[in-house]
Amino acid sequence: MPAAVRLGLAVALVTTLAAACGGGAEPATATFPPPAPSAGGDTGPVVEVVPTTAVLPPLDPNADPRTPLGELRARYLPVWTSDFDWAFPPEVCASAWELDAIAEPAPGADVRAMGDFATAAALAVMRYEHQFSRALAAPTPLAQLCVAVASVDPLRSENLDLLASYLEAGARRSQPATYPAEVVLVGVSEAAVVAVACVVPGYSDVVGVDGAALASAPARLQAYLLSLSRGLEDRVADTSYRVSQGSDRPAEDCSGLDAWAAEWDGHVQSWIDEGRIWATDGRVLTADGICDSPPPEGPRECPRDWPS
Repeated sequence: MPAAVRLGLAVALVTTLAAACGGGAEPATATFPPPAPSAGGDTGPVVEVVPTTAVLPPLDPNADPRTPLGELRARYLPVWTSDFDWAFPPEVCASAWELDAIAEPAPGADVRAMGDFATAAALAVMRYEHQFSRALAAPTPLAQLCVAVASVDPLRSENLDLLASYLEAGARRSQPATYPAEVVLVGVSEAAVVAVACVVPGYSDVVGVDGAALASAPARLQAYLLSLSRGLEDRVADTSYRVSQGSDRPAEDCSGLDAWAAEWDGHVQSWIDEGRIWATDGRVLTADGICDSPPPEGPRECPRDWPS
């Protein structure tokens, strides 16, 4: 990646990300809407952590939050539990416990707070897949916090709604939590990253209350839009990448990952041709590499330590 782009990752960029791309059985052809070019110029890194100004009612009509933290969470998490009134201990999500569960995109935040941005982006993908698959394998109201640790809207709301449907039906996925062994960074902008990975198993069996398998599918080729985000649950500067959109394609195995990466590289190149502020990347980061040779400047997190 050009040095100018690496430096540009540290400056504020006003970015608008539209609705998520669809996925499913048909080949994915939609592309993530790219950020608009910066209109403000190079203003330097900015971190501003302030409470959200949105006044939203609880999603769960039966919610009865008793603390400001509970009131905040009730606006985003569809199944209420009184546990949301209090900070949750690290073992609840067993990964990146220092990240605020409720976050929102913050393109003006300082990307350098994360240490090595490439490692942070790869970990964000792995963390997202691990937290979401773990939540669906063992659905609980508290698992909503773990889904929120790894994602922001619009994808966060979609996944929380799915988890809520599992809770209502008493269903779960039969496979344990998983994460991709490697992540390809396809393109970067000043406040976002496009990455791809292959996830196995892609869609595990869904088991109903009676133990019967409801659905199954093979591996999954996945594209992710990562948004630079900030936590809302306290005033500590919490800068991280979170998955905000996704697009997938079912696959029999991971042999098509290179072609999938090339396809998304073409999308990024088309954004560049349109004058958007993006750069192609192409680096491949593996979980083993992150664990065995963590960057000196951080982040220091090993996916092998996450529970299955």
